[in-house]
Amino acid sequence: MFKDFVDDETFYDKEYSNDKFPNSPYYLSFRNCTFINIDFSNSDLERIDFMACKFKSCDFRNANFSNNGIKDLTFTNCNLLGIDFSSSTLIDSTINDSNLDYSNFSLVKFNNFKFNNCSLNYSSFNEVKFKKIEFNHCKLCNVEVLHTSLNKIKLNTCDITGIKVSLDDLKGIIVNMNQALDLSLLLGIKIEESD
Repeated sequence: MFKDFVDDETFYDKEYSNDKFPNSPYYLSFRNCTFINIDFSNSDLERIDFMACKFKSCDFRNANFSNNGIKDLTFTNCNLLGIDFSSSTLIDSTINDSNLDYSNFSLVKFNNFKFNNCSLNYSSFNEVKFKKIEFNHCKLCNVEVLHTSLNKIKLNTCDITGIKVSLDDLKGIIVNMNQALDLSLLLGIKIEESD
């Protein structure tokens, strides 16, 4: 289904399904394309530009999406285990019902981005800039958040067990009562019942 690519080639309004995405040394651009059940695993996508594309049931395990500008993308029911988005800009995009465990989001700039019902366990959010970010019903167990402000970020519907975060980065986070009790342990607070 994927033909031989030519450097700087752009593809518009295409649908691709049930294939392996070839590693390409070329700069490629995909606009308003749909990818269904495509295997991107272990691919280097740093030179690939996707805009206004949809990915359904695709495999991105250990793919390199670093140093990329991503705009208006939707991922649904995808396996993004171990994907590297480091140093990318992620704008106007949504990831639904997908596995992103062990993913790298270091130095990423998020703007109007949504994670819905995703697993992000053991992922890294280091030196990230959030602007209009949503985490809805996500698993964020043992996530590492360093030098990344969580001010006004709602995590109250998420599982944040074992989150690794500095006290400065916690300021202004929005959590539920049970999460607040768990986070109090980071402050060294011991809770005892009164007699």
